[in-house]
Amino acid sequence: MPRLAGSKQNHVRRLGYDRPLAKGNSLVASARMAAASDLMATGGQLAMPPLDGMPLRFEFSAGDRACIALARTLLELDLGSPDDWEVANHDPAAYVLVALDRLIAAHGGDSIKRRFDLYATLTSCLDEYSEKNEANPDGSRLYLTIDPDRCGFLILNPTVKVLEKANPRLPATFYGLFAGALNRWVRVYDHQDAQERVTMWREWMEGEPDAEQYETPDVEKCIPACMRQRPLSRQKLRAVTSKVEGREVRKLLKAVLELADISERARRPELTDEIREELCDTNPPLPSLLAVFAESDAIEACFNDEGQTALEVTPEPSVIIPLNAHEPQSVRQAFHTFGVVCDTLAAASRMIDRMPGNERWVIQP
Repeated sequence: MPRLAGSKQNHVRRLGYDRPLAKGNSLVASARMAAASDLMATGGQLAMPPLDGMPLRFEFSAGDRACIALARTLLELDLGSPDDWEVANHDPAAYVLVALDRLIAAHGGDSIKRRFDLYATLTSCLDEYSEKNEANPDGSRLYLTIDPDRCGFLILNPTVKVLEKANPRLPATFYGLFAGALNRWVRVYDHQDAQERVTMWREWMEGEPDAEQYETPDVEKCIPACMRQRPLSRQKLRAVTSKVEGREVRKLLKAVLELADISERARRPELTDEIREELCDTNPPLPSLLAVFAESDAIEACFNDEGQTALEVTPEPSVIIPLNAHEPQSVRQAFHTFGVVCDTLAAASRMIDRMPGNERWVIQP
């Protein structure tokens, strides 16, 4: 679900009344007093001015020049539809979000949400607590970011066993392409991250008088031996795929080759010195997917331990796509890159659906 950060909107609603209009004067007979109609001139009915045709909702927006500029550019590039202006109730910020919704839907949104819980944010600052954060109200410097709300889950052992039967080098080749394609855009927490965590623990324990009493998760033991095989090149994998036995194996290999190709359709934007300076006090991005070999293995134990401190400092966004709302080429490139990220996530999600042993870990059916 896209979010828009830094936008302030106040909604003012003018209310009409359901009370009936006042009726005209009626004669009041009295034995001792003259009727009011005898003392006052009678006129037409007392009536309230009609509200027909008057707008019932007014909005005041402050600091939305960036959204206005971006909405105009999206319309010029045909990335936004004129009909969406009515859907957005003439609100530039809502119009931009509608355009993002359409883009996500067109690039596999339904597939993404099955295995990933992510949100996109359009903002003018990457870390609201950073001392380097500067106001940028005109939209000349905006960022389209992607962050995980929850981490997806993937079990690898059933797939590893199927691939190993076909060729001992396929498991390492398959996972290398799969993780490489995703890590190009979002973070996958796997056995390599767990090994780094264990190494860090051991460095901390060095010199401790009772270091031998500490116990660390045995990550090496949970990694299948075939995962240490030298991976095949992409060219050799294509040749093996055409000859390998087993329909499901061929589908998995073709899917991972397609995933690798999709992820490379755009280059990850390089972080400028200004961006790095703004993010100097942030933690690494949060993982979008946890890849383990078996449920509750050593990798998951390391992940759970690291998760206890992951939010002590603001994490860096998983994806940062800079754009200038006033420059059509900048907006076009940013939305193209965003589309490739969505395509990659959608392809990865569909692949996980094919991988045996992962039926239970769907986030949104």
